[in-house]
Amino acid sequence: MIYLVRHGKSEANIQKRYCGITDAELSQKGIEQAIQAGRNLKSEWIANIYSSPLKRAADTAKFICRENNIDESKIITEDCLREVNFGVFENMTWDEVRAGYREETDKWILEKHRYKFPEGEGYDDIIKRISHFIDNVPDKSAIVTHFGVIQSVLLYLNIADDTNLWDFIISNCDILVLNDKKFERIIRCSCSYE
Repeated sequence: MIYLVRHGKSEANIQKRYCGITDAELSQKGIEQAIQAGRNLKSEWIANIYSSPLKRAADTAKFICRENNIDESKIITEDCLREVNFGVFENMTWDEVRAGYREETDKWILEKHRYKFPEGEGYDDIIKRISHFIDNVPDKSAIVTHFGVIQSVLLYLNIADDTNLWDFIISNCDILVLNDKKFERIIRCSCSYE
């Protein structure tokens, strides 16, 4: 089993900012979610824990370790797990992006995950940087990362495609479970839906 964990809610999530590579802090709600994610993994046997280097993911991984009596020094940070770089849209709200880049937002709406952010990345870039890691990640691993990365894993493993990618709803600290690199289930973080 591989457990893809979306990080807890960040301050930027609360403000509805596109904070891909911006190093945002977990909010108080995000800390509660991270603790809940750790509890949700207690019945699973986690041998390895990997994390994006961004603070919101790394801190979520630490809370998961604490809840499962795993030494935090065992967290392996992987740069390939960082969120998409939103380029010129980085750390902006939708309204700010829409006001300043109307043609680009129209293109983004049309192309969805195929869109490449100006001076940033697209999902194809994420897939290129995560493919080797995903091909070689050992079983019984928890991977704490970001929404765009989880979606890119689904695309890379042919679990999702252009027609159903957005059907996979992955809220903060939800855990997407892969069994033999096939979709099995999503463990919901109950405090994400309160």
